[in-house]
Amino acid sequence: MPRRQPKPNGHSQRHKKHRPAAAAADASPSRRKQLAALAAESDRQLEELIARRLALPLEKRMNFLRRRLPGGGSCL
Repeated sequence: MPRRQPKPNGHSQRHKKHRPAAAAADASPSRRKQLAALAAESDRQLEELIARRLALPLEKRMNFLRRRLPGGGSCL
């Protein structure tokens, strides 16, 4: 099968990635403030989520490791 020729700009349309950092550089000062506040809020919520999950008992935090046994029990 022959290789596809690259597009003139060097990027494939299918593999375009969204670049919020580039968008923030072109934004107005008020938009930049909003984006910074949104990023700070997102970081705060992520930290809260991690703290909530760490506060759970080990067996609830690690339930993805639990395997069912043929006799009806389970183990880690």
